[in-house]
Amino acid sequence: MRTLNGTALALALVALASSGASTAAGRGSSQGRLSGVTQITYGCPGPQRDGEACEHWSSFAHARFRLTRVDGEPAARTVTSDGRGRFTLALAVGRYRLTPLRQAQTTGGMLVPVTIQAGATTWSRIRFQGFPRML
Repeated sequence: MRTLNGTALALALVALASSGASTAAGRGSSQGRLSGVTQITYGCPGPQRDGEACEHWSSFAHARFRLTRVDGEPAARTVTSDGRGRFTLALAVGRYRLTPLRQAQTTGGMLVPVTIQAGATTWSRIRFQGFPRML
């Protein structure tokens, strides 16, 4: 039986470690990250002039929205932003739809489409329409 000297053993260990790292990198490449904020508006805080757009957006803490996978395996789940209205999720690569959900003082909001890419962070802003509305 042949034994390895110190240099050959070290080279064998480096080769083994690098093959494990490339396998781990290959697995990680099928995921990306979704980060963003949830915001709410109640309309204009004061009188509005004709033709003047007026929206005041504020952070919406603990806001709930539905995350739905558009392509590939169907997956839907409810996500809640943190106390500052922020969120970060690790997701499989693909297309998703974010749906602001009806909850206390909001009727929900418009759908937000996002695409998650391998090894990248996608940023999104999810906006809710509050009530009662100020006009």
